[in-house]
Amino acid sequence: MRIGRITLGFLLAMICCSVAVSASDSRAEFDAQLSQVIAKLNRQAKVDVDGPMLLTELIQRQYGTREDELKWAINHSINWGDVAALAYIQASTGRTFEKMTAEEDARRDFWAYAEKAQLSPSKMAHSLMSFVKLAEKERNSRIFERLRASRKVQAMPDLGSGFGLFQEALDFRRIDAPRASKVHTVPGLAKGGQ
Repeated sequence: MRIGRITLGFLLAMICCSVAVSASDSRAEFDAQLSQVIAKLNRQAKVDVDGPMLLTELIQRQYGTREDELKWAINHSINWGDVAALAYIQASTGRTFEKMTAEEDARRDFWAYAEKAQLSPSKMAHSLMSFVKLAEKERNSRIFERLRASRKVQAMPDLGSGFGLFQEALDFRRIDAPRASKVHTVPGLAKGGQ
């Protein structure tokens, strides 16, 4: 009986330890993904002149964030990666950026804030990674559109038929006089017969 209790206690301790380890692994993975998302969005906003405008449009379209919320974030110098994370939380909870940053300090620890708000951190990370891919795709599309617009093919001037005849004459001068290299005779065909 005593061995059974010890074994049961040992199994429960092992389960608790494995749950704690897996939770810390998922938190570390979340933190790494979120850091990567924030860094990519911040870099995109700095490198591309139209980056902030593009990110504003995408955040409004993807998460339904109002324009006044984005203006508040810009006026308070919140970087674009954090704005995207706050926009995700706002779309899920309805809290304002001001309340999330000033009162609840969500930017300090997004994992804890997401769990406190009863959000799934893994879904949040997945959504933000998808947002980054969408932003990169949209940025690349705009860059290629600008390149296409700036490199339109100019129509060649019509040189008339004289140019074509002159070119043909030059081409024919390079061709040697025709000479038969082999003569084929077909038996049974006579001159004038079909």
